[in-house]
Amino acid sequence: MVRSLWSGVAGLKTHQTEMDVISNNISNVNTTAYKSQQMNFTDLLYQAKKSATAATATRTGTNATQVGLGARTGAIMTMIGAQGSVQTTNNAFDLSITGDSFFTVADADHIWYTRDGSFTIDGTGYLVNQNQGLYVLGWRSADGFTVDTTGNLQNLQLISDDNKTLEGEATTAVTFSGNLDRYDSQLSADEGRVVAIEVYGTDGERYTIKYSFTDAGDDIATTFAATVTGVMDANGNAIDYTDNVGTVNLIYNAANGTFTSANGNENGIVAFAFGGNVGTINVDFSSTTSYAAKNNTSTVTAARGDINGNNEGYPEGAMTGVTIGTDGTITASYGNGQFRIIGQLAVAEFINATGLQLDGNNLYSATGNSGDPQYMVVTADGGYMSSGTLEMSNVDLATEFTNMITTQRGFQANSRVITVTDTLLEELKNLKR
Repeated sequence: MVRSLWSGVAGLKTHQTEMDVISNNISNVNTTAYKSQQMNFTDLLYQAKKSATAATATRTGTNATQVGLGARTGAIMTMIGAQGSVQTTNNAFDLSITGDSFFTVADADHIWYTRDGSFTIDGTGYLVNQNQGLYVLGWRSADGFTVDTTGNLQNLQLISDDNKTLEGEATTAVTFSGNLDRYDSQLSADEGRVVAIEVYGTDGERYTIKYSFTDAGDDIATTFAATVTGVMDANGNAIDYTDNVGTVNLIYNAANGTFTSANGNENGIVAFAFGGNVGTINVDFSSTTSYAAKNNTSTVTAARGDINGNNEGYPEGAMTGVTIGTDGTITASYGNGQFRIIGQLAVAEFINATGLQLDGNNLYSATGNSGDPQYMVVTADGGYMSSGTLEMSNVDLATEFTNMITTQRGFQANSRVITVTDTLLEELKNLKR
């Protein structure tokens, strides 16, 4: 009789624990990246009133007679693998993960793992989580173009004195294209046909170089000449320069007007060493032609860069924004149209993610049963990151309220066991009357 009393008490305690789990799930229904928990029951020890016996030649075996002592909490499992819904926030530093990975955050003493991607930039330019200001870990780019994801994890500083501005890069290639019409009257004028091209110097400043195209002062239809007639700074003031080339002699095919050579170079490239801040520029004339057009006008133009668009140069530019790609790559954009990679976010995966320890504040710690973290790029296992979104709680209210009903009924039933046992004890006591 006393056993039933204590079995009822054990049932009450167990159902109270389950109610605690359910209430915690419901209270976190709107917690970012919260993972719901589920409780399992197990039975307690059994008291043997009679042991089992084996069969003999004259008698069959008998089963043990055992009386249970109630229920207890078997396990509380975190449903960590169930993806929560994704909510749009339009904050570029809010991130959600699709897949089984975790963001990695840390302070000076400890590393945690989280699915909560609500990040921000602190006063020193580091990417941190909003709740505790923990550093978000990843790999930094050493050259602005690549990231070594095999190195040690580092705190990611997105804005620093080193990357607030991007130094300018000098133009080292110019390409001329278009047609030189032999019957263009400007080609025989004293100034010739002037074509100006803006370039960037070694100091990141803008300069304008003027080229004059002429008919070379002869009657040969396939020969032309190009010379530099001036270099000006960004304010339009003429500056001193070196002319190491002089006149460029351009020769074209007499049959079809295609390019033949520039100063004897069949590739059409002539190196102009201007000196000073303008530097050396490889000028390519191979994309020009010479055939008679209907309007007797030349159409030659110039563009920065080679024929593949490389070596155009650019001015100094200030950082205008930071974006995070689906693979966690962090890219800075600059006012001069350039982009540089700052770093890449690292994620962690575990052999047994349900073995992680819950530390509160949406943080988890590795345990002996979770296995060691494996750091990787999020796309390595088929997942991806989404900027401007957050993963929400995976709590299913319909399931939680259903569990609440069954838990309540279980609690009531165990309460009734205690009440009935008490009544039986009362009857036993009254036998003395």
